[in-house]
Amino acid sequence: MFSVLPIWPRMLLLGGVLALPLLPVAAQQRAGVKKAPVKAAPATAEPVYEAYQLQVKPEYAEGQFALQQYLKAARLPSEVQQGKVQGAVLVGFVVRSDGRLTDTFIARGLSAATNAEALRLIQAMPKWRPGRQSDKAVATRFAVTVPFQKLASPSKSSDLMDLADLQKPQVVETDRSKQIYTYVEQMPQFPGGMPGLHNYLVQNLKYPELAQRNQVEGKVFVNFVVRQDGSINDVKVQKGIGAGCDEEAVRVIKAMPAWTPGKQNGRVVNVQYTVPVTFSATPAKPDVGAAETPTPAEEKVYTYVEQMPAIGGSPGGVTAAVQTALKLPVEVREGRTAGLVFVKFVVRANGSVTDAVVARSLCASCDEAALTAVNSLTGFEPGKQNGRAVPVQLTVPVPMYGPNHVFDGGQVAVQASFPGGGTALRQYMTDKLREPKVLKQENLRGAVEVRFVIQNDGRIGAAEVVRRLCRSCDEEALRLVRDMPRWTPARNAAGQPVAQRQNVIIPMPVKPAETAPRDRSGKTATPGEAPGYAASAHQLPSAPRFVLTYRSL
Repeated sequence: MFSVLPIWPRMLLLGGVLALPLLPVAAQQRAGVKKAPVKAAPATAEPVYEAYQLQVKPEYAEGQFALQQYLKAARLPSEVQQGKVQGAVLVGFVVRSDGRLTDTFIARGLSAATNAEALRLIQAMPKWRPGRQSDKAVATRFAVTVPFQKLASPSKSSDLMDLADLQKPQVVETDRSKQIYTYVEQMPQFPGGMPGLHNYLVQNLKYPELAQRNQVEGKVFVNFVVRQDGSINDVKVQKGIGAGCDEEAVRVIKAMPAWTPGKQNGRVVNVQYTVPVTFSATPAKPDVGAAETPTPAEEKVYTYVEQMPAIGGSPGGVTAAVQTALKLPVEVREGRTAGLVFVKFVVRANGSVTDAVVARSLCASCDEAALTAVNSLTGFEPGKQNGRAVPVQLTVPVPMYGPNHVFDGGQVAVQASFPGGGTALRQYMTDKLREPKVLKQENLRGAVEVRFVIQNDGRIGAAEVVRRLCRSCDEEALRLVRDMPRWTPARNAAGQPVAQRQNVIIPMPVKPAETAPRDRSGKTATPGEAPGYAASAHQLPSAPRFVLTYRSL
């Protein structure tokens, strides 16, 4: 049959038969064009720590003050400029071990425009100094607050504040008619003062039956606002104990009569206030806070007198006594919370402590611990005016820092010291420094600055170079610091050893100090009095040919 077909159909059919064996090969070639994607082995992600887990937290490269100035430079959207939106945006991010900021997100937003600007500001930041754990830079989860206010409010660059700062009102809202202060020149007062408030609660507070059956006792911290007309509103529980006590505390606070409003610069203002209400099964009626001693209404309470109240013969002993009596809450000991609680109280003419209130809060448990420590103070020498003992109002900062907190130099009572003092430290640097060859090869001159932590047991940790010279110079400076013997650790006001951050500047090359340096007149200078150098807590005395200083940040 094949032979009877015309010539051209026979050729076409023959070509098709010959091509059949090639079809599987072509199919395989086409399938081979689309190769399965090769999955790269996932890179090992570095662990991300929380800030409280680290010995040294991440820092903006130019310091805290520079960070605040940078954040204040945010471009204010029109809604902020017009006063329609006011507040702050909380931005979270991760500071990587090389200082880069990644994983930026809005943790607490304000508006679409402010959120976008806050993200732009954080993402445009230069590299940070990374957090450190066991002398190693690690990735850390961190967050900053970007303010968006028509009128920027002043802020501090450090947690350590001067007590005079408490005289400045703390503004919560920016609209003048709605401003809420946390501390003013003349604080609000319940009719009859603190004794009147005590009596009111004793007469009106009812111990809930559920709390009685379950023997629930403790303090309920109730926060509220005393408005310009003396009325009470915005009542809420800051820290409760349950079993019906929270609701009862709110009920009795809401039912309070009008207060005498607070004043700032002679003008009545809205003031935020916190009252601790105690529920106890032992007394017939609960009381509020610590027992107050009623005083005559006409008795004047001074804020400054000729002889201020003191414990142990020194006004500074008050801070030490508070710190000794303080029992840190769990969240502070674990490093989840840190800062200062400011407590205002009155030292009476008989030396007793009354009217203790929190002037600046940190957290509910921190406030309670601070009040407990202040109310436990005894042995006061009362203040005196014109030779007569008088009641004096004091305000003290109560530090809430865990055992792993690292202090700056200005936050400790006693600075850390090298064994043997400044002369021994200079000698150690002279004897132990191995000068890198590059110094002679390239005639290199300069200094390396190393920052490190003197732990509460005197050991050196978290050393890092903050001013570089050359790679081998930096490595030698780090070795020199890490090999230091144990220092005498810094101490707080209570005499307890604490960790302190220090800096040391190491010149390279270094020349041995002269045993008897001479001043410009040619006379022999006594040790520690070399010309051009002054002995202080921040700078060691140095010989003219050896420049070595250590200073606290």
